[in-house]
Amino acid sequence: MRSSSPTEQMVCEYTATNRSEIQALEANIKVLQNRIRELEVVQETDDAGVTLYQPYAASSAPAPLLEDEFHTGVSGGKYDRQNHFMFSSSRVNRKLTKICLSHCTLDIFLRYSTELGFFLHIPRFRDSMSLPKGSPGRPSEGLISTVYLLGFHLSGLNVGDVQQREQAYLSRALLDVANILSSPHRDRTVHAIQAEVLLAGHFFSTGRILEGKYHLHAALSITIAAKLHKIRSQNTDPGFPGMSSSDIFGNISQLDVPLDQIAEGERINAFWTTFTMSNCWAVAADSPQNFIVESFGPTVDTPWPLDMGGYEQGLLPFNILGRETVTRFLEQNSTFTLGDNSFISMYAKSSILLVRAATLSAIYRTDMRQQRAEIFSVQFTALDNLLSSFNSSLIPLSQNAPASSEYFSYAFVTHLTTKAAIITLHSKLRDISSESAEKVLSAAEACTDMIAGNISSDSTAHANPLLPSLWMTVGQVLIEELRRLRSEHQFRAVARAPGREEAIDVKLQQVLTAMRHTPAHSPLNGEIGV
Repeated sequence: MRSSSPTEQMVCEYTATNRSEIQALEANIKVLQNRIRELEVVQETDDAGVTLYQPYAASSAPAPLLEDEFHTGVSGGKYDRQNHFMFSSSRVNRKLTKICLSHCTLDIFLRYSTELGFFLHIPRFRDSMSLPKGSPGRPSEGLISTVYLLGFHLSGLNVGDVQQREQAYLSRALLDVANILSSPHRDRTVHAIQAEVLLAGHFFSTGRILEGKYHLHAALSITIAAKLHKIRSQNTDPGFPGMSSSDIFGNISQLDVPLDQIAEGERINAFWTTFTMSNCWAVAADSPQNFIVESFGPTVDTPWPLDMGGYEQGLLPFNILGRETVTRFLEQNSTFTLGDNSFISMYAKSSILLVRAATLSAIYRTDMRQQRAEIFSVQFTALDNLLSSFNSSLIPLSQNAPASSEYFSYAFVTHLTTKAAIITLHSKLRDISSESAEKVLSAAEACTDMIAGNISSDSTAHANPLLPSLWMTVGQVLIEELRRLRSEHQFRAVARAPGREEAIDVKLQQVLTAMRHTPAHSPLNGEIGV
């Protein structure tokens, strides 16, 4: 996209040759930043008055930069990545800039969507975004607003004087999301869950943990009310598996029969994405963990999810039914199903192991009574064995899809979450058990081995707001090991192992480097220090 001045011709174009996708996006962002500054100058000369808004009207939320262009689609011509629009009017230029920016922010969002908890079918979603406002197949306004909020946040445009615009996007999103369930939209329930999941991730990444918890709880509550944890349940009443007549949220009525496997897959993945995110943040945000796995887990009958490509290929058998999915996994009493080894299901399983490890670790005491200690020992051993088995079953990252693949982020965070679960389970015992100490350190070092070649500015495996918490867990282990080595050498006259301190220090620096590629506003960044 080029523009020499506010009044000259403007070209909006995307080039794909000789440049990577991320470089093209970055180039467009820089041009858009300059264009926004130009338009602000033009706006000051074009508009002589001040626009006032009715503060109590339904549409009184601060208007985002793109205003209604985000919600009306491209209507002045066909958007084509290989061609471009050309206009000369400054006012038309402003509208065109907004349209170009809407496409840019959508592209940026979709690039990181998997990391952000987006579970809808991406090609269908992208196509539906181009439909005119009011079209039945167009996404709900709340989901659209939330997608553009996250796209803008990730774009790099929210710096300096432009930061206030992100607040406008957020205000618009919050208003629209609150109205999704009261709308007549066919997919209002799934879209409400998706929007709440995205908002939760946004608040977590910007350090607003309490608000993140609120929206994640809202997503989980809608999921339970819609009985998405009972999809294809053996215990569901006759009718299409997983349908609900719940009226807890007012407009979550009986869900329509899914149009096809992709639509049903979106519902299955909606549940598992929300459940996985709830597990992980229960640990990261130091919330009560026992509700999710201990109380809610046994009620889950929804079968393990497929990756979206599996639903596209029609790989979900119509006659497959689920029963006690989480419980049977923890008891290692499950039979193999097609979704067992999908990327998204492996991530879900790692989150279950993480929250279970945190729950067991929280109840451990050195002065437990004998009966309680025996029960703990049995539970600890069972989980330790399951963790070891699960960790061994993970495909090495080197054999997974390339770092640019949408599934790589699932594989990466699954490895990291599993190692964090091992660390969490054994941390309290490492002072009294050399075996636990070895497992903790080995898990932490294995995490650092994942960094080389997998964490870079071109990788999508760093947008997940959970990563700072996981890296902090790894970093603390390395710090404590470094301190232990130095203490032994200094105060216990233990001979220094050649190069050991240096090796640990190198690994710690790798973790710090990885954290610099995680969400910039996370409150957990900068917490590690020697």
